[in-house]
Amino acid sequence: MENHNHQEELKDEKLHTEDSLAGLIGQETDDRSDSDLTSAFAEVEKEEKYELTEDGRDRLQKADLMLNFITNSGIDIPEQLLRTVVKCKYIAKKGEWTPSTEAVFLMSYNELVKLIKPLSVDSIISSRPTLVEDDENPSPINKFFKKIFHKKFRVASSLRSVRIYSFLTAVMMILLLVTQIFFYLGSTRLASITECEAQLEEKQKRLNELMLFSGKVEDAAIQSECDKVYNDCIEIDNKRKSNIDLLGPWVKHARKISLNSTIYTDTIGINSRNGDKANTAIIQEAKSFAIIIGIYILPLLYGIIGGFTFVLRDLTEDIRKLTFTKGSNTKYILRILLGAIAGLSVGLFWGDIESVQQFGLASLSPMLLAFLGGYCVEYLLQFLEKTAKSFFKKYDPENEPFRKERKDVVVKEVIKEVKESKESKPEEVKEKTEAKPVTA
Repeated sequence: MENHNHQEELKDEKLHTEDSLAGLIGQETDDRSDSDLTSAFAEVEKEEKYELTEDGRDRLQKADLMLNFITNSGIDIPEQLLRTVVKCKYIAKKGEWTPSTEAVFLMSYNELVKLIKPLSVDSIISSRPTLVEDDENPSPINKFFKKIFHKKFRVASSLRSVRIYSFLTAVMMILLLVTQIFFYLGSTRLASITECEAQLEEKQKRLNELMLFSGKVEDAAIQSECDKVYNDCIEIDNKRKSNIDLLGPWVKHARKISLNSTIYTDTIGINSRNGDKANTAIIQEAKSFAIIIGIYILPLLYGIIGGFTFVLRDLTEDIRKLTFTKGSNTKYILRILLGAIAGLSVGLFWGDIESVQQFGLASLSPMLLAFLGGYCVEYLLQFLEKTAKSFFKKYDPENEPFRKERKDVVVKEVIKEVKESKESKPEEVKEKTEAKPVTA
């Protein structure tokens, strides 16, 4: 009795399978590939069954994800393709996977990939949050945070990348702002000191001229002007010394940042020989630090900021179009590094040391070029490549005009040598005949 019931169950299951497969085979469609897919299911019972591999399970999950995206997005999908994928999932769940089923599924998977273009499976996965798996033995800290936040889903990869790049951009902007303010404080004081020295030189010349006139002619107007110029010299010198006093702490902070252990005596602003020597040393060291910051550090930071700006803009487009993948992070990191290299190159090759020493508005031009180079590094590289090609074009051995020109030069030299040899032969023959002794 039990055997009879078991045989009846097997018979019913076989009939159910045959009915479902017959339904797939009997489905009328105009597409020839779909008819091939349905006919392939008829061979399921005749082939050996095996367990689905890990890669196959991964493809099934991706196919399910693509189906969800297609149905939620309103994309038209052929009914036969939908039935085929669903049937493959049912066969995999029952453990009756066969080579024919795998071939049918791979063809259906390829059709799904074509339907979602220009998107990809990785981009769809990156734009979806994933479920956080519970640890079997969570630590007390994880239990504490889980109770507080009740975190069940992990943030999508695209949103996580947005947070990371936004945080790094904010950090770089703060660093750039601090460096720019530090450079501005030192540069303005150095510019004021340079201006005071130029004014003192002019006033000193005028004072010497007035002293010569006052020695020859005693005039109240000349004496009054001498006093006025002398007072101006004192006022300008006091302004210069106060700027040097303010420049001293700036240099000390710059020494700390550069890990320079050189220590000068605190004689800044003292009207003595040692004080003047220390003031000169402070000014020269401040100029060196200002040139380093203005030509190397600031263009580098501006190039990095330009690279981050491009990355955020491109990341926004990728998220809007759902084209972000995990491999995009590699592209973004390389883009930031190229921006840093472009900014540093602009500072090295286009930085004007004289403008930085003068600390005027002209010193901002390398910063602007560095930012544009970091943002539009592709155009900068194309410009450098074209410049290099145009410069080394005539030295390229594969350059046809150059080879032709070189060949013409060689031919001309050979012809010239042949002509010279022909002209020299008659003279040699004549000399030989003259030198030959006459015999009777």
